[in-house]
Amino acid sequence: MPGDRAAPQVQSWHVGSVRVLRLIGELDAVTVPGVAVKLDEALRTFEDLLLVVDLTQVTFIASAGVGALVQMRQKIQRRQGRLIVVLPPQGRARRLFELTRMVDHFEVRLTLPEAVSALRGHESRPLLTEKRRPAPEPTPPPTPIPGGPSGGMP
Repeated sequence: MPGDRAAPQVQSWHVGSVRVLRLIGELDAVTVPGVAVKLDEALRTFEDLLLVVDLTQVTFIASAGVGALVQMRQKIQRRQGRLIVVLPPQGRARRLFELTRMVDHFEVRLTLPEAVSALRGHESRPLLTEKRRPAPEPTPPPTPIPGGPSGGMP
C-alpha cells in the first residue's frame, strides 16, 4: 500500500563551502512535497550556493521529482549559484533524466567526489559566468603565386 512506503530521506552535509544533499528512496507525486520543503530549507541555510544533489540512492523518480530539482536549479541560478546533480551511469534517475533530456539542462557528474571536486575548484571564481570562446586568430591574406590566378602575368 502507498501509505506503508517510507518517506524519502534527505541527508545533508558540507565539504568546505560545498553543500551536499543526498536523496534516498522514491521521489514521486506523493513524496516530493516533503522533499521540496527540505530542499528549500537547505537553500535558506547556506550562502555560498555551491550545491551537489546526489541521486545515486534514489530508487524511483517520477516527473514530480525532476520538477522539484528544476525549481531548485532556477532558485540557485537566480542567486548566482551553481548546482551539480550526481547521476550514476545506470539507474532509474539517469534513465528519466535522459528520456526527458534533463541531462542537457543540468550539470551532471557520475560520482559524488567528481561533483564536489568540480565545485571546490570554482569556490573563489565568479559563478555562472558565460563561457567565452577565444577570438579566432586573424588569417593572413593569401600570398599571390607568381603566374597564378591572383598573381597574374605581366
